[in-house]
Amino acid sequence: MARPRMWETAAYWLLYVVALGAALWHWAHDNPVLAVLCLVAVVVSMRLITRSARRGDPVGPSGT
Repeated sequence: MARPRMWETAAYWLLYVVALGAALWHWAHDNPVLAVLCLVAVVVSMRLITRSARRGDPVGPSGT
């Protein structure tokens, strides 16, 4: 059975990828307000990723 923290870390990475793409899309389509909001989500997800890395959570499936 997978550990819950592994899925938590994966969710932070998914948030990062989707929010970064959305920020670039909104910026390209002249919507700076939503682009900035998406960039805030990118920064928050980066903070959560680094926090989970300091905790020593695995990024991939466990070997056991």
